[in-house]
Amino acid sequence: MTGTTPKTTAKPNQKRTYPKIEDGKKGSVNITCDDGFSFSQLMGMKTEDAAKGVLLSAINALGANGAAYRTFASALFAELEPRDAAEAMLIAQMTATHTLMTVLAGRVIDQNNVQTRESQERSMTRLSRTYLAQMDALKKYRAKAQQTVRVERVTVHDGGQAIVGDVTHGGRCEYEK
Repeated sequence: MTGTTPKTTAKPNQKRTYPKIEDGKKGSVNITCDDGFSFSQLMGMKTEDAAKGVLLSAINALGANGAAYRTFASALFAELEPRDAAEAMLIAQMTATHTLMTVLAGRVIDQNNVQTRESQERSMTRLSRTYLAQMDALKKYRAKAQQTVRVERVTVHDGGQAIVGDVTHGGRCEYEK
């Protein structure tokens, strides 16, 4: 898959294609794609090689026992529709964080050893906080809005001064000696 496909934006409920990932023979992994599929389009990236690398890093983060989650990881890129490399990499991290948190949740339920259970619960709490921070980072990155501070009321006492209007910083001033 070396060619590039023109970017098109998916409609809100339009199905997006993504690669299906399954275990192959002798430890290999089979990736099945539809005709005309583009990794760079799925990941919102400019190059196929970088897009494949991000998908590979997301799959590797699942570990050897994460085979059941490989297509899930691939499908999340279609669901969250990254717009650029930074978003794609963040979604790869979010996928790993979420998957590990839910796997730990399944283990905690079956755990009889109190110390092990508490350790896993602490790990789940940390992963949950990390996931929320990643969601917040994605939200802020996508917003790309400038912060605006609006002063509603200014009180100037006797002898004081106030500036009305836009205030900008002109940079550093060089003083003569």
